Amino acid sequence: MKKYNFILFITGLFILIGCSSVVGRLLPTNNKGRYSVTLGESEIKTEDETVTVRGHVFDIKTGKALSDATLLTGCFKFQTTANGEYSFRTRNLKGDAFFMMAVVYPYRAVETDYVDIYNRKEIIIDFYLALDERPFLECVGGGTLERMQKELNNLK
Repeated sequence: MKKYNFILFITGLFILIGCSSVVGRLLPTNNKGRYSVTLGESEIKTEDETVTVRGHVFDIKTGKALSDATLLTGCFKFQTTANGEYSFRTRNLKGDAFFMMAVVYPYRAVETDYVDIYNRKEIIIDFYLALDERPFLECVGGGTLERMQKELNNLK
């Protein structure tokens, strides 16, 4: 009986450790970047109160903050500071959710899934961008490119 209790205890411990490590995990994106979302505690609020959205933008390999990154949400743009920080306030509306995108050259953009912000005092979204190492194609000049374009234009 003691042997089974010990096995049950060890199994429970592994489950607890596994669940706690999931909380701080970075969420994957469609490229090599990542992001994390930390929802503040739910609070009963009125719709005329505001929700603070803040966070940082980092280089995924070096961990250095990226200054002058642009954060896009809907039609609104926000810039990061020299420390890679951003923040803004929005209304607390029922059913309100949004997604954000972080963009800075020469990194690949990272876009979040929809985040429900209703009745949250604060939302923290940190972005981890990967360098865009794809070759930059020069499409002007060059005889080879012009010849290839002419060939493509003449295909029927």
